[in-house]
Amino acid sequence: MNFTDKYNLTRPQSIFLAKKKWDENIYCGMKMENRNVTFPQTQTILQGVNVGSVTLDVVQAILNMRDAWKYTLDTIEKELDFAMLCKMNEFISRNESLEWGVLRSGSGFS
Repeated sequence: MNFTDKYNLTRPQSIFLAKKKWDENIYCGMKMENRNVTFPQTQTILQGVNVGSVTLDVVQAILNMRDAWKYTLDTIEKELDFAMLCKMNEFISRNESLEWGVLRSGSGFS
């Protein structure tokens, strides 16, 4: 018998799966960051609806993650380079850190 490797996806299959699991990927990112948000709340925010019980910083983090995923999928055919990594960081940390999209300098910290 010959079985196909179901874990070895083609690029189009991987992109399809990433788009299909869009909200789950963002939710998992929020859990990895220890953000206090449920999956239904994440889905609601991604649909553009306000959720009163979710803090503004969590909403900002969800929207940042959404934008980072969109950028990643829009540029998937390009070669990954330092500028692209900085751009991803810019999306992820926008309005959440002192600087975003650049390497940390260490200045301003004691």
